[in-house]
Amino acid sequence: MATKSTLTKTLDDLAIATDLLLSAKNGVRTYAVALTETATPEVRKVLKKQLDKAIELHEKIAQYMIDNEMYHAYDVEEQVNHDLKKADKALDLAKG
Repeated sequence: MATKSTLTKTLDDLAIATDLLLSAKNGVRTYAVALTETATPEVRKVLKKQLDKAIELHEKIAQYMIDNEMYHAYDVEEQVNHDLKKADKALDLAKG
């Protein structure tokens, strides 16, 4: 069985990665909306480049999470089971 510090680190890593993934996803949305509202070709070109970079960042974070079994993007049932296990671990840590 994993120690309390190992569980804490695992949950911390998961929380950080999840937060980063959600932030990257929000960045993609923000650039996409900005792109649809710009009026000049020059600004549109810059925003397209930034959007591409934001998409690449999101992909890298998602792949990191998949590789480290933090995110099961292609198996919803497995993701739900994973989330339930992590929630149980967090509750166990809270109980001390």
